[in-house]
Amino acid sequence: MNLLDKRALYLMEISSCGGVRAAAEHLHANPSVVSRQVRSLERELGMALLERQGRHVSLTEAGQLVLDSFLAQRRLHAELGDTLSRLRNLQLGKVVVSVGDGFIDSFINTVMRRVSEHYPDVMIEIRTGIYYPREPHEMVANDEVDIAITYGPISDPRLVVHSFERGPLCALVAPGHPLAEQAGVELAELLNHKLIFLPDVSGSQQFVNALFRAADQPATPSYRCNLHSVARRLASAGIGVSFMTAAAARDEVEAGVLKAIPILHPLAESSQANLVRRAGRRLSPAAGYLWKLMLTMQ
Repeated sequence: MNLLDKRALYLMEISSCGGVRAAAEHLHANPSVVSRQVRSLERELGMALLERQGRHVSLTEAGQLVLDSFLAQRRLHAELGDTLSRLRNLQLGKVVVSVGDGFIDSFINTVMRRVSEHYPDVMIEIRTGIYYPREPHEMVANDEVDIAITYGPISDPRLVVHSFERGPLCALVAPGHPLAEQAGVELAELLNHKLIFLPDVSGSQQFVNALFRAADQPATPSYRCNLHSVARRLASAGIGVSFMTAAAARDEVEAGVLKAIPILHPLAESSQANLVRRAGRRLSPAAGYLWKLMLTMQ
């Protein structure tokens, strides 16, 4: 069996998404194709790789072993490609980076302009705004992306992590919003207004959720979206309150279309972002240059 074939990839997506149909939607494939490929792999191995647990599907012990081997072989394959590129001293290639759209302006202004000058023939693929089915740091650990920016505390021995301060968490509102002229806002007061949330799997939303839990103030959003930029636009339209740092909304705040009101809670006084790459993986010259530039981002 070649573990690098598509059947193992389908198995990984089913594990990540929790089911065949969800995996098929993420892969833009027909569910019957996904099921048929996994059954083919099970027949070849002579054992079940999936088991149903309620409404979800999970890996059997054998399935987990196949997935672990698949990921290990993919990491070795990626490392071989990186090493051969360095030996040939190639300036061509591709770098894949995950950048949440709360950081995208800084990334473009601080990083992309200089990378485009130093490595004009390297293709840079930017993934942003999608938190499903895996978080950015998991995509780095699985070699789906070379470098990622994540939000909130992270500790993972598989990763090299550089953390940096992003400032206090704020409630973002339009200038005409009832909260706009306040110097700060309590969490309990925010519950009186329509709230704009991101997906629960996003690092920034997990931070917001932890904040409301710590204050024993359960919060239900009126709106949910998967882009920081959309959340900011909803807030600037005056229909709700979004949550991020003033740095993430710098352009809108400086333009006067949003007000950043600090949230009055000890946990909200500071927030953390992280630049991550996989431990043990030697980055290509272009990816290494990208990493050094991203260390200077604000």
